[in-house]
Amino acid sequence: MNGDGSLDGPGDLGEEEPQSPPSKEQSPAGISFRDLPLPDPVQDQLANLGFTLPTPIQEQTIPRIIEGVDLIGKAETGTGKTLAFTSPIIGQLDPDRVAVQALVLCPTRELAQQVEEVATALGEPLGIRSALVVGGVHQGSQILKLRQGAQVVVGTPGRVLDFLGSGKIHLGWVEFVVLDEADRMLDMGFIDDVQSILEKTSKDRQTLLFSATIPPKIRSLTKRFMKSPVTVSTIAGLATVPEIRQQFVRLGGHDKSRFLKNILDENEKDTCIVFCNTRRAVIELDRDLWGLGYPAGSLHGDHDQDRRFKVLEGFKARQITTLVATDVAARGLDVDAVTRVINYDVPDEVETYVHRIGRTGRAGDSGLAITLVTPKDRMEWQRIVKQTGFSIEEIHFKGTKAPPYRADDRRRGRGGHGKPGRGRQGPGGHQPGGRGSRNASRRRGAGNQRRRGGRSGGSK
Repeated sequence: MNGDGSLDGPGDLGEEEPQSPPSKEQSPAGISFRDLPLPDPVQDQLANLGFTLPTPIQEQTIPRIIEGVDLIGKAETGTGKTLAFTSPIIGQLDPDRVAVQALVLCPTRELAQQVEEVATALGEPLGIRSALVVGGVHQGSQILKLRQGAQVVVGTPGRVLDFLGSGKIHLGWVEFVVLDEADRMLDMGFIDDVQSILEKTSKDRQTLLFSATIPPKIRSLTKRFMKSPVTVSTIAGLATVPEIRQQFVRLGGHDKSRFLKNILDENEKDTCIVFCNTRRAVIELDRDLWGLGYPAGSLHGDHDQDRRFKVLEGFKARQITTLVATDVAARGLDVDAVTRVINYDVPDEVETYVHRIGRTGRAGDSGLAITLVTPKDRMEWQRIVKQTGFSIEEIHFKGTKAPPYRADDRRRGRGGHGKPGRGRQGPGGHQPGGRGSRNASRRRGAGNQRRRGGRSGGSK
């Protein structure tokens, strides 16, 4: 067995998609957990659990964590992050102290539960006890675990902050704090809770942050709460496949939705993933597209696993052809034959751009990635182009300067039921009565059918 972060196989630590093949995840031949500076009791328990070969993130982070430095681990979901931080932390805890010595914050209850299972399995032979502190379940059993003297607390930010406020938990003696999937906590709106929790922990703590991307707000968090952190990254380099054509278009802010609808009108049967930088932008754009009859669905951090599954199934079955998503929600997304990716918002990081465009051009198929660049995005886009060195073609859009047609225009008397108002062009810049108008009529029929029978793919 390799050193993945699960105990029973891929996906058991809240991973939403299958892992990469073991050959990509395991360390080079000859490197085993016995070669890492872990205490003998931890080594023995890892062997008992069947873990022999560490993944790259485990091999690179465990020695640095043992050294006591603050660390930023950049790794995708499914690379074994959980063992990367639990195994070195467990071996340094004191089983005779009943105070909370290690705190792990996770974005979801499911991930927290599975991290706690790993911590319990590793710590049991050493006398280290763990407690789960998450919302959505009764507090009684969680409080009992804390009173019994848990050295490790694994929880979600909201419930941990509630327990801090009511005095059910004290973090003044915490020596280790782990922020797992920090970018997803940001996407779900937990960043303020995380800051409030960190302010109530000892300044002498060792802080470990694991995240696939480091958006500006996460970067600000590391500067405020971490001490000269070292960065370890196993994120794939800036390679891309030649089958992906990359384009960008300069637009005014009001022309973004007009350009997107023009693309969708001209490619009705193609699948498309539209990336936005924020959850709010995803919700608004999805509502706008769906209101106009486009078969759209959304993925963002507030969606639970069941909702995510239904949306993805609808997308794979082409009941949904336009998927609007945040980066974190689309992490690990593996859908073949996605015709194009549209960066509705310019991403914050080069790695994020590479991740996004890699959703198309898969399995040997050709793909197209288009980035919408507004004047405020100019410097960020220039940085991405410079750092990637990719050949990115500029295209032009002959849109109008009029505000984009929106679903609520019907209620404001600006044209009805998908038809543009007088003197106004239809969605996508087509003149009334042209192809755009015919497409709108077809979309209205599909939209009315969905409203009668429920939204396809379970996306609403």
